[in-house]
Amino acid sequence: MRSRLPARRWIMLGTAACLALLSASPARAQDTPPDPPPQEAPPISSVQRQRPWTGLSIGAGWEKVMTTSGHASNPFPFRFLFRTPSRSGWAITPMFGWFSSDIDAVPLGSPTTPMGELTVRPVLGGVRRTWVRHPLSFDLAAAAGPSFNSFKVADEARPLLGLGSGAASSSANVSFAWRVQVSTWHDFTERFALRGSIAYAANQAEITFTSGTAGRRVSQNANSFQIGIGAAYRLF
Repeated sequence: MRSRLPARRWIMLGTAACLALLSASPARAQDTPPDPPPQEAPPISSVQRQRPWTGLSIGAGWEKVMTTSGHASNPFPFRFLFRTPSRSGWAITPMFGWFSSDIDAVPLGSPTTPMGELTVRPVLGGVRRTWVRHPLSFDLAAAAGPSFNSFKVADEARPLLGLGSGAASSSANVSFAWRVQVSTWHDFTERFALRGSIAYAANQAEITFTSGTAGRRVSQNANSFQIGIGAAYRLF
């Protein structure tokens, strides 16, 4: 005859079996969290919209030089353009603006007689403020430095010098010059751009005439307004 287990032992055995089944069963998978809502792209700032000229470019241009002295010619010289990488902000910049001008002999008392040709070669250094708004960029610059001047006397002016009948030579000093300039670039493609500019340059040169031991010195106003246009091509 089989022996019966007490009811308490059956309850204990059933409880142990349930615990064993629960511990052996895989853990219930957690609910997958919902996808986060799409975020809007941050607004593009003005700095991100700027597209700086990132390479070095060279080109050619021309400027109309209007001297403030009434007895000087207004040349239209060729320019070599050089554009460095630029973005909005401050930068150090060189400036030149060389030109030659025919001078009348007003300081010698003859406004209708040519006195000679004055050449000014300023080599200036200064600062530039740039604003880039693609496809345009705007520059405001100011610079100062020495101007290496030269002068070639005209044959018609030699009798007016009062230095005798000997051969007369001429020269010009190294003067102080300064220049302010506003310019703009328009980038038509990744490599090709046009430039326009307007500038005012101040330069007061001294011209010296010598013949033997005699000499004479006159001051010449070489201030000028310069309006230019040109094109440049980015090399790399």
